[in-house]
Amino acid sequence: MYKYFSQFSEASGLQANLGKSSVYFGGVKLEVRKQILDHLGFEQGALPFIYLGIPLSTKKIALIQSHSLIERITAKISSWTARKLSYA
Repeated sequence: MYKYFSQFSEASGLQANLGKSSVYFGGVKLEVRKQILDHLGFEQGALPFIYLGIPLSTKKIALIQSHSLIERITAKISSWTARKLSYA
């Protein structure tokens, strides 16, 4: 994992903050999770969580969970439509 953080840093010129990094598991046995967490030193994150306003999970997202995303997309499309309409 550290190898990939290093490669990311070299390629992008950005530095990942390992202190703010978490590991998320789906379908991984408890003993394997513990080994990974002990080796990396990261905290285990909990699913679902919100990333860029979108709930991320290992399961299908319920309609109610995606409601805010649908509202934002609808508002964006409405603003595009309003700007492109001609009132002539």
